[in-house]
Amino acid sequence: MVAIGLCWNGMSKPYVVDGNKKVTAQYFIDNVMSPMVMKDIPRLYPKNPKEITVHFDSAKSHVAILTQNWMEENHPNYIPQDHWMANSLDLAPLDYAISGILKTILGGRKVITKAGLNKVLQGVFADFDLEIIRRSLSS
Repeated sequence: MVAIGLCWNGMSKPYVVDGNKKVTAQYFIDNVMSPMVMKDIPRLYPKNPKEITVHFDSAKSHVAILTQNWMEENHPNYIPQDHWMANSLDLAPLDYAISGILKTILGGRKVITKAGLNKVLQGVFADFDLEIIRRSLSS
């Protein structure tokens, strides 16, 4: 599994989850959310990182009380679960448009190791057209 954050100013670093790991709330906080909030958001929005609103999907590690509590303490500007929109092509274009494009780009790549996957992802993300993300956000 690969986790990424998408926003108007670009993408977070890709976070590759070891295939043998169970993504618990603590794993998600330690290995994805914390670096995203502490490093990626400030890199993408250096003038106002605390003002950026974070949105999740409904993965168990995202809806866990531990995750919600961590967000309250570390980045309280997030959309709580009871305000999330329904799963819909019309309501969540990033989930469908960008994920589909990335899956298509990555689908033909043969990767054997986690390090190899990281290398491929870095190249794909470095070359990804920011206007595609912006068009999806504007739709």
